[in-house]
Amino acid sequence: MRRTVIGVFLAVCLAIFTGAADAKTVLITGSSTGHGLAFVKDYAARGWTVIATCRSPDKADRLQAFASEHDNVIVEELDIVDYPEVDALAKKYEGTAIDVLNLNGAINTFRFGPNRFGSIDYEWFEQIMKVNVIGQIYVAEAFLEHVAASEEKKIIAMSATGGSIANVGRRGGGIAVAYRASKAGLNMAMRAMGEAVKERGVIVAVIAPGTIDTEGYMNAGDPSSIPDRYKRMIQLGALDPRHAITDMMDLIDGLTLDDIDKYHQWDGEKLRW
Repeated sequence: MRRTVIGVFLAVCLAIFTGAADAKTVLITGSSTGHGLAFVKDYAARGWTVIATCRSPDKADRLQAFASEHDNVIVEELDIVDYPEVDALAKKYEGTAIDVLNLNGAINTFRFGPNRFGSIDYEWFEQIMKVNVIGQIYVAEAFLEHVAASEEKKIIAMSATGGSIANVGRRGGGIAVAYRASKAGLNMAMRAMGEAVKERGVIVAVIAPGTIDTEGYMNAGDPSSIPDRYKRMIQLGALDPRHAITDMMDLIDGLTLDDIDKYHQWDGEKLRW
């Protein structure tokens, strides 16, 4: 059975009675697999109350299994481009302070092959822009009051190195056009939002996480168990280590309003816009 806002209330009460009154809350989108699930696990390990959202909780077996063993994890259904559903969830948590809104859920088109000039699927392009740009901003605005009411006051969007216009020549030339455009658009949207809300003390930032080895492929005892795509990435040095998740959490912890004009990589390196 999915826990709801009552679970957040109980988690906060538990924190108070156990002396952890400074326990914080994070809402993470795209929590069922990959980076999102890793964020859920690591924030839960730090004692945060975690609102883990995904499009299909009934299919999110790994997330549900983890939540069933951790009272500080609440699973909620959320499709970031289903605007009535976003509004309903924001209403449900009205009055709940959210310290970090982690906008992780997105479409990663590198998983579905390159989208090159001359063979662009424009319907797919439109969907990518809707999810990776418009959906992110919609969720950020829907939960702005929750974030503004918190101690940390942070909205963090997961971007990509491919969103850097300055570095486009170094990152595969003309492939993944829609994905690159969506991440560049996300960067601009979040940068503009950061300026719009900074007077309220809300910190809006983007981080490029790369592709993180959340499945432990880099330490696999049986190389045959590694999918071919990840074998290639390991050979090229293009797979980031599992600790990139906790490194990003540390980075987020340290962000201030002075950082809203910076484009960070997971390891703290500042990328060119």
